[in-house]
Amino acid sequence: MSDVHVRITIERPVEQVWSLLGGFDWLPRWLDVIASSTLTDAGRLRHLKTADGAIIVERLLTFNEAEKHYSYALLEGPSPVTDYIGTMSAQDDGKGGTLACWSSTFVVQGADEAEVVEHFEALYRTGLERLKAVVETSCSNNSAAY
Repeated sequence: MSDVHVRITIERPVEQVWSLLGGFDWLPRWLDVIASSTLTDAGRLRHLKTADGAIIVERLLTFNEAEKHYSYALLEGPSPVTDYIGTMSAQDDGKGGTLACWSSTFVVQGADEAEVVEHFEALYRTGLERLKAVVETSCSNNSAAY
């Protein structure tokens, strides 16, 4: 079992960060590699289309608005993994900012484990850096255009 944890500090209150990070259907708003997202099954399944046309299907497993985290399972996708469980969370850092985290556990199948872990670490870091840029820019402009 492999696991990946990426954390980043965002200089905005947790409520502002969670308003974007906490949207199960909102990856296209801040993750450049995701072109579109469509929810089905009463909002519990998300069908993602990547910028290069790949299809990813994920199921929402848990969602906790009060504690600002959710988990999801990868059901279909191009990554050579099984038993993938991802988690998104936002926590108050105690200084007026937010500690945003994207993590996952999975089993690599038919590929180099170190390369797959590195791929997910890069994806999560790039995504969270983009989230930071979107939230800090949008919030500093007093815009609600998430």
